[in-house]
Amino acid sequence: MKFRYFLAVIFVAIPLLAYLLIPIYDRKTPILLGLPFFYFYQIIWLIFSAIFFYIAAILIDLKD
Repeated sequence: MKFRYFLAVIFVAIPLLAYLLIPIYDRKTPILLGLPFFYFYQIIWLIFSAIFFYIAAILIDLKD
């Protein structure tokens, strides 16, 4: 297995693990930017997930 595919798997796994760690973000306080922490965490990871998936797609699509 090539190293770049391994990196792509890591970039896809990071957001997955961040969403599965529910006890970390399952709370109402603190309020960040007017949103409860639960919603703020979800929105931030939605943005990070898109970035990580884009990087993984680039790594997979690279030509040797």
